[in-house]
Amino acid sequence: MLGEITLPRPFSVQVLCDAIARQRRRRLYLHPLSEQSGEGAPCGMWIATDVADHIFYEQKTSSFHQDHIILHEIGHILCGHNVTRLVEQEYPLLADGTADEVLTRRALARTSYTTRQEQEAEMVASLILERAATVQANPVTGSEWRLGAALGAIDHV
Repeated sequence: MLGEITLPRPFSVQVLCDAIARQRRRRLYLHPLSEQSGEGAPCGMWIATDVADHIFYEQKTSSFHQDHIILHEIGHILCGHNVTRLVEQEYPLLADGTADEVLTRRALARTSYTTRQEQEAEMVASLILERAATVQANPVTGSEWRLGAALGAIDHV
């Protein structure tokens, strides 16, 4: 699964999300969580609708932690994890019109890492960040870049 993902150079979570959206042929939106933060509240959530994926992430934290939260939710998507039914009224954060676009089908909210799915998603996030650090440390240039781009192994410069 991770071997199929080409990390953008330089690494950017947004560019990676755009690439995953293209690959899945589904829009992927990132939304900062502002009102739901606090102890016991999810710091990240993936909501899949009929036509798009929505990832919500904690806004009141460092940019590194935000990236990790987003990548954790991407991990759920890439692993094809099952999600629970979402009742719109239970999630006031959707009152901004997100749920009005299409009927919300499913959601995952992250508050702990006790389930196997949560552990898998966390591992995916960590592995992507580890690979991203390697990509940043070893930039490809010259003929190596042209060859990689021609083979489709390099998407962005």
